[in-house]
Amino acid sequence: MEGQRTYYQKNGRFQATVSVVQRDFNFTLPTSFSFAIRTTTYSAYSYVIPNQLAYTGQLKAYVGATFMTPGQNPKMITIICQNTQPGQIRPADPTLVLGSFTLNPTGSIVQCGNFSTQISASVVNE
Repeated sequence: MEGQRTYYQKNGRFQATVSVVQRDFNFTLPTSFSFAIRTTTYSAYSYVIPNQLAYTGQLKAYVGATFMTPGQNPKMITIICQNTQPGQIRPADPTLVLGSFTLNPTGSIVQCGNFSTQISASVVNE
């Protein structure tokens, strides 16, 4: 998610290709997971899903999200969420919670989707 933040700050958009993010930030991805990125104009979602059968009952899937808040002074917010159960199910997308019509018991501006929980200290505001 830090890579998406940096890429957006330099290029004014999010990067949608895993190999480009990997190359630009010079890191190796573990082979026991599959990786995918989905971007919109104001958000980027990175999915990390176990891909080796030997580990699918032990490893959990993850999704990270980077959001640009709307308005004249946009801020970038990130969150990383972990599925509550191990396996190869893609986690539900985190959401940017704005307005008073959304049920929001924690008061957080970003929330994990159904059946996933926030990784401790994963929310970053800038």
